[in-house]
Amino acid sequence: MKHQSNRNGFSLIELMVVVAIVAVLVALALPSYTHYVRKANRTEAQELLLNWANNQELWRATHTTYADGATDLGVPSHDKYTFTVTGTTALNYLLTATATGAQAKDQEKGASCEAITLNQSNLKTPGKCW
Repeated sequence: MKHQSNRNGFSLIELMVVVAIVAVLVALALPSYTHYVRKANRTEAQELLLNWANNQELWRATHTTYADGATDLGVPSHDKYTFTVTGTTALNYLLTATATGAQAKDQEKGASCEAITLNQSNLKTPGKCW
């Protein structure tokens, strides 16, 4: 007479192997996901800079100088970036989006994307981040 065993589940070893496989997959995928999220946030900041630059040109069309942003056009708002305008004259301005918190670790092809800028000549720096 043979003894049959009824197994209705998984052994501890089988569960540990599955947990280890899932942990390895998460460890491999997490850096790519983090980079993707930071890049998406940077793209939103770039869009806000471009809109702000358009508003600067509209302002300049009817005034003798570019707007200083804070009082004339306001400053864009984003939860991962702070925005500033500097060098505002009749001919120049520099718009800057500076990353805050974990977003400050954003990089693209070895270049830091902590601060991205745009000026009146449509010069975008750092180039790798645009």
